[in-house]
Amino acid sequence: MQDRMQTKFRLLDLFYGAVFGTLFPLFHFAARSFARRERGHDIADQIANAFMDVQPRYLDAILGNTARVMGLQPTHPLVERAAREMVRQHARAWVDFFFYGQRPVGEALAQFASIEGIDRFDAAIAEGKGAILLTAHAGNYELGGILLRSRNLKVHAVYKPDHFKAVERLRGDLRTQGGVVGIPVDGVGFSTLPLVKLLGEGALVGMQGDRDFSLNGLSMPFFGRAVPFPRGPWELAAMTGAPIITSFFYTDEERRFHASFGEPIYIQGERGGRRAAIEAGMRTYVADLEALIRRHPSQWYCFYPFWDDPARNAS
Repeated sequence: MQDRMQTKFRLLDLFYGAVFGTLFPLFHFAARSFARRERGHDIADQIANAFMDVQPRYLDAILGNTARVMGLQPTHPLVERAAREMVRQHARAWVDFFFYGQRPVGEALAQFASIEGIDRFDAAIAEGKGAILLTAHAGNYELGGILLRSRNLKVHAVYKPDHFKAVERLRGDLRTQGGVVGIPVDGVGFSTLPLVKLLGEGALVGMQGDRDFSLNGLSMPFFGRAVPFPRGPWELAAMTGAPIITSFFYTDEERRFHASFGEPIYIQGERGGRRAAIEAGMRTYVADLEALIRRHPSQWYCFYPFWDDPARNAS
């Protein structure tokens, strides 16, 4: 996200790096002492509000995305309300990650109001082919690692490192405590061989499906306009025979957690058939993601113009 919206002014970026590098460690430390996570949410809301005041270009991007999602003009009051709520929800997601990442796993599990599709998830895992857990930058996907740890399962998470090193260091530490093995990628020249090996051993691989960092994605209709989505997870499924299981996590109005695991999607067939299977699978994933965002428009975290990606326009 930060790479796509990085300023042209190096000193300003260094300033923001210092701010985040200070705030996140302090917040991480403070989360240990919160008796209730709502106290952390209150502080996160204040920080989010301040962020929007000092970074209007991010708010403009969020307004544009939210307007398309809601089918309204960016200036509509409902759009602005949802956009600002999105920034607050994103900050609260960090609080919950810090809060529950440093506590017994049972405390997080007690906050799950529903876990949909866990039986089909278990059945797919039992096949021994491994699985690709395909999520998105929506809700609080970091909770997935905590949920899997409670079932004595380990996930290898493929991720693009955060622009701010202090943020990434804290996230990596908490993921490690939660039994998540991070696999960093930069979107350029990444080899799939380690992932093929892991899946061949029956491991779980977590991937994001809504950011085309490699800029060679396949265009899919999304809220009425075609936009590229990454092919990598689907080509990996085709190579290994491992199923793709859509895995979404979100929060309700009472701040309870919900998890949803979709029907396993298998990419099979010869070369031509695989191409059609990949497209069909991607359409299913994108449709499920769109449905989730329609229900919870303030829980899809995209801080750059998604349909007019600056990185794609610059290439």
